[in-house]
Amino acid sequence: MKNQLFIISLLMTIVFVACRKSDIKTVQSINLSVQVSYNTTDSLMGLSRANAAVKITNLLSGQENTTTTNNEGIAIFADIAPGNYTVTAAKNYTAEEFFTTTNITVPSNVAYNASETMVFNSSAHIRLVMQGGKIGNLVIKQYAYAGSNVSTGAAFRDQFVEIYNNSNETIYLDSLYFGNTWQSVTKITSGGVPLDWTTSTGMPTNIGDVNKDYVYAKYLFMIPGTGKQHPLASGKSVIIAATAINHTQDYVMNDGLVQGITDPTKTVDLSKADFETNLVEYNRAHYNGSGTFTPYKWDIDNPTIPNVDVIHIRSGNDWVLDATGREDFFIFKLSKSIKANEWPIYAVPGSPTSFCAQVKVADIIDAVEILTPLESNRVPKRLPIALDATGTFALGGQYSSQSIVRKTIKTIEGRRILQDTNNSANDFETKTKSDASKTESSFEK
Repeated sequence: MKNQLFIISLLMTIVFVACRKSDIKTVQSINLSVQVSYNTTDSLMGLSRANAAVKITNLLSGQENTTTTNNEGIAIFADIAPGNYTVTAAKNYTAEEFFTTTNITVPSNVAYNASETMVFNSSAHIRLVMQGGKIGNLVIKQYAYAGSNVSTGAAFRDQFVEIYNNSNETIYLDSLYFGNTWQSVTKITSGGVPLDWTTSTGMPTNIGDVNKDYVYAKYLFMIPGTGKQHPLASGKSVIIAATAINHTQDYVMNDGLVQGITDPTKTVDLSKADFETNLVEYNRAHYNGSGTFTPYKWDIDNPTIPNVDVIHIRSGNDWVLDATGREDFFIFKLSKSIKANEWPIYAVPGSPTSFCAQVKVADIIDAVEILTPLESNRVPKRLPIALDATGTFALGGQYSSQSIVRKTIKTIEGRRILQDTNNSANDFETKTKSDASKTESSFEK
């Protein structure tokens, strides 16, 4: 009897192992080759396709693989798992390298990037066309979108952005626009795709590619001024706060109640910000409810800090950034400002009562795209590759008190030159605690 039980047990083990081996064989690894090139105009300048950095990221597992292209611009990835991948390519030239190659003088580094998200179920060969992005003199230095602890800190109320003059000349911030886009929040792993703005009611058909040549702002603001009212010196920055108060102390809200702060170390003092967003008067003017308008209790106006002009908001009581990471931020200037009531506004595809402001990609000076820390939670790309090839995120995630801060590439006579390759994954790093002081401590961690 014991021998029979042993034989049966042995047979079951063999069958189990055989089944496991059979299961393993059904998941075959694949190979991927990536052909990297430039657009026709840039190719004619003789730019090299060799040594471009190519990275693939599996959106389910988070596994990353990186290599460089050969002289023909080809990168090979062997024995990878099938799946949904983001594929990126990047090549950067210093101003000196670019001149040596093209005989064209440029004021700063030149960055080329490409990015695609694709499903690979079998071995494949794909092509990526790298695009050169605009390198602006104004850059986003720090983006504190993550907020702080919801019970002991300030939640979303202490969010802010820091804009830095990366040039060697004074820049005037008068009529500088900034905002955030609206995009699909359906996960890529659940079939999420970018919104198709050609389906928006009333969208013109003679203004170029409405999906590639424009972004659509859920929030759009402008720094007011006469033209030379707000100078920003070389190597200096400004803070734009959602609510410009000292979040490390208790304060009285618009409803007369006191907002307490349990742990001041979790949050920041924004009472010395240079500008703040306040939506109360905008929302009052656009209120169509049946009762009396009531200001949002947390959208407190600091009378000592200048308010920016509210051009458009899709919805909401306050400038609230998505702390989970489905976010972005961009800045731009126009040769001539547009009145708020004359700005092109279009309905969100599939949502005829929800509207966003249309902004030309070509006007945007700098932008950063924010991702969710977990790859499987990623949503469709928000910004064109020319603005940001690959987004980034604060490592601690939402309500972590962290921010992202732009890296320094060099210092000239005490002035920091911040890295700007239009690839936020390379240009930014996580700052353990957001810092609105604008001092040396506010730079890299």
